[in-house]
Amino acid sequence: MRLSHLLAWLLLLPGFSTRAHPGSGIAVDGQGRVFFASGPMIVMIGTNGVTSTVVHDKTNEKFYQLHHIQRLPDGGLVTASDLGNAVWRFTSEGRLERSYPPPNEDRPLSIGLGGDPFAIDGAGNLYAVNARQDRFTQVLRITPEGQIRVLAGGDWGFADGVGERARFADLHSGSMLATAEAGLLLTDDDRRVRRVASDGTVTTLAGGSERGYRDGPGRNALFDGASGLALDARGHVLVVERAGRIRQISKEGMVSTLAGTANGGSTDGPVASATFDEPTGIAVAPNGDLLVLEPHGPRVRRISGGHVVTIVRGLPESGP
Repeated sequence: MRLSHLLAWLLLLPGFSTRAHPGSGIAVDGQGRVFFASGPMIVMIGTNGVTSTVVHDKTNEKFYQLHHIQRLPDGGLVTASDLGNAVWRFTSEGRLERSYPPPNEDRPLSIGLGGDPFAIDGAGNLYAVNARQDRFTQVLRITPEGQIRVLAGGDWGFADGVGERARFADLHSGSMLATAEAGLLLTDDDRRVRRVASDGTVTTLAGGSERGYRDGPGRNALFDGASGLALDARGHVLVVERAGRIRQISKEGMVSTLAGTANGGSTDGPVASATFDEPTGIAVAPNGDLLVLEPHGPRVRRISGGHVVTIVRGLPESGP
């Protein structure tokens, strides 16, 4: 049975939902256009505020439920198939080109399977997850030539360290972000934000052993459903919590709350009183505004000048 057909069958089972682990699928290009994922679609919000569907795999041949969108250092945009067989580069006109594996080449490694996070750095290295629940979790680095290396990780758990001495738990429901300034950033087990250096050294930037809410220094802070990541122009790490908050980790390691109250709902207003409905993704616009994705709806919210405003509610009426 094809995986896409299997997923469709699973949707008929009680309690099964493709929204069980929505990803951080939102990005902004250099022109300020916003792209977000919803099901088998990628929707673009133009600079004029008009939405249009730029990618729609109606037959689920390439993907079934898109989870992540990454903006590459060269400005291009990519998404990973949840079928695990390809990373696709896409354009605002809707063109799809297979980025990994290279065209006319097959490679056995699965990327993005079931919504696993991934990232691509400025040198073209691809970062992916290799894991089995409660047994092991590894972060892999795949070079443009196809060489695969376990960058960090081993047995399931938590430990900072170098290479296989480091431990990760559940990376599946989080996200990855490759940056020139901070290395590879990732959210781990809904409660920590961690950094993986190019030599495989893993450190914990913030978060503790429990889920909860607390601002403060690095590992004294608590997160509740840490999901999407972004890096702002000042080098601060932005973290979306599914509980309904937008948090910031400063370059000095202090965690603070930028917006949201975790009171439920999706209400606009000043950042101190606005609410978010299980947000999962965040992106930074060229002018510094923050764009937040709420998959249920879906909605896209803009944080600007101390206020939260909903700029998109629902999907375009028509698409390709």
